[in-house]
Amino acid sequence: MKRRISHWPATAAIATAGVTAHAATPHQFDEQDRREVKAVFLQQAAAATAHDIEAFERVLASTPPGQPDPVVFVARAYQFWGKPALIEHFKETFKGVWKFEPDADRVSVIPLTPDTAEIYAPTRVTVGTSPETAKTAPFLVYEIAVRTPEGWRIAAIVPVPAP
Repeated sequence: MKRRISHWPATAAIATAGVTAHAATPHQFDEQDRREVKAVFLQQAAAATAHDIEAFERVLASTPPGQPDPVVFVARAYQFWGKPALIEHFKETFKGVWKFEPDADRVSVIPLTPDTAEIYAPTRVTVGTSPETAKTAPFLVYEIAVRTPEGWRIAAIVPVPAP
């Protein structure tokens, strides 16, 4: 019996440490975060449709020099690893026809952690070298947003063709 009692303070200390660590989390993902993630996604869409490469670049996550670049774009025909490669791709893409039109009412934002969220958006994408060759297709666009010192930013873009 004495042995069980001596373990109880250690067990209580461990349990308290877990609660304290959880309570020390600086923020939780809340409704304001959900609105901000959706807003940065819609800013990305507006910048892409407007062919505004500077505004498009601003919504993508940045990292300090020497840190891994989190930005990726993966599609059936494309794989771009890093923000510079993605920006170069879109500089070329924006020379033609490019429209990125999500159904704003159907954008879903799902938190993964206090600092990361998934975005799912039914989206119409129009692409072509000229208005005559442009084609529009439906996609389910999947993205990852991350909290940065500058606010929420996009880190990953994965357009999935939809039926």
